[in-house]
Amino acid sequence: MEVEETAKTLTEVIVSRVRADILRCRLKPGDKLRVEELRATYGAGGSPVREALSRLTSVGLVRVEGQRGFTVAEVSTDDLLDLTRMRIWVESAAIRSSIRLGDRNWEAEILASAHRLGDDQPRVSADGGAGLEPDWERRHREFHSALVRACDSPRLMHQRDLLSDLSDRYRHMSVASGIGGRNPGAEHAAIVAAALARDAEKAAQLIADHFLETARIVLIGTGTSTSSASTLIDELRRNLLQ
Repeated sequence: MEVEETAKTLTEVIVSRVRADILRCRLKPGDKLRVEELRATYGAGGSPVREALSRLTSVGLVRVEGQRGFTVAEVSTDDLLDLTRMRIWVESAAIRSSIRLGDRNWEAEILASAHRLGDDQPRVSADGGAGLEPDWERRHREFHSALVRACDSPRLMHQRDLLSDLSDRYRHMSVASGIGGRNPGAEHAAIVAAALARDAEKAAQLIADHFLETARIVLIGTGTSTSSASTLIDELRRNLLQ
C-alpha cells in the first residue's frame, strides 16, 4: 500500500509540473513529449511520466496519436472562440447559483479576494518564462473562484476549473507577445458590485464581457489583426445572445 501511495504521489507531482510547463508555454503547442526526455527533466521513472501524460490528455492539454506518441495540444482561433463560449456558459451558471445561495461568508470572501488582488496590473513573469507573474496570476484566479464558490454543482465547478486551465494557456501566449493596454481593475470592481447587489443578470453579463475582452486581446497577441479580432469577438457576442 505504501509503495502504491508513493507512486500515486509522484504521478501527481509530474502531472502538476508538466501542466504548469504547458500553461506557461515552456512546453509549446505541437511540441513532442518524449518520455525519455521528460524522465530526465523531471527526475522520474517512465511509468509515472506516461500516467501523467495520459491524465493531461483527458483534460485537453496533451494529445496522443497512435504510434506518434504524445504532443502538446495545438492552439487555434476556432478553439479559443469555442473555449471562450463554453467558459461564458459555465461561469454564468456558476455566478447565478452563487448569487442565489451565497451567504455573508461568501460575500466576505469576495471582498477579501478583491482586496488582495487590488488594482494591480497583470505583469509579465520576471523569472524568464513566458506568461504572467505567478503571484498576480494566483490572486487573480482566487478572485474569480471566490465569486462562484457558493455554486452547489461540483460537476459544474470541475468543468469550470478545466476550462480555466485551457484559457490560461492562451493568456500566457498573448502576454508573451507583449500585448497589454488593459486595466482589468474596473472590470473586476463592477463584477464585485453586481454580485454583492445580488444582480445575477448583470454579474453574468459583466463576466461575459470580461472573458470576451480577454479573448480579443489573446487573438491580437497571437497574430490576429485588431480589426479581425474585434469582428470575431462581435460575432461571438451576437451568437451568445441568440
